[in-house]
Amino acid sequence: MNTFTNTSRAQTHKHFMFMAVAIIVLAILACVTPVSAKADKVALIAAKGSSIEELSIRDVRRVYLGLKSAESKAVNKPVLNTHSQELYDDFLKNVMHMTEGGYKRKLVKRIFRQGAEEIRQISSYEELNDHLQKNVGDISFIEVSAIKNMDNIEVIQILW
Repeated sequence: MNTFTNTSRAQTHKHFMFMAVAIIVLAILACVTPVSAKADKVALIAAKGSSIEELSIRDVRRVYLGLKSAESKAVNKPVLNTHSQELYDDFLKNVMHMTEGGYKRKLVKRIFRQGAEEIRQISSYEELNDHLQKNVGDISFIEVSAIKNMDNIEVIQILW
């Protein structure tokens, strides 16, 4: 009976060690997962001459939640670039720290409870370019590689 108990304890110990190693490996993999499947950088942009300077990520988040910028009076309104669902999802994940559903719920609450304006969504680069030119002070986000196709747009900062 003593041999059976020692064998059972050894198997339990092996199982425990296996589970501990598996949890550690999963935790490490979660930390090193790439931010985006794309290697392209993403920038916060505005029309040239907007006089918007670099904003903290916290302030970018405030603006995209429908609040006024705490750091720059030059920032007018945010514009959601929905040209690419992947870029939009990455922006929500990396800057807003929310899923699309969570972000939309938060905006709806702000609109109905505080009378905030709805944040405009634009799905084409041409329309985004035109909007930013006509609404100096508005900001949006875009892949750095796509900026070359836009006129009179300046990069405020690289977001990631």
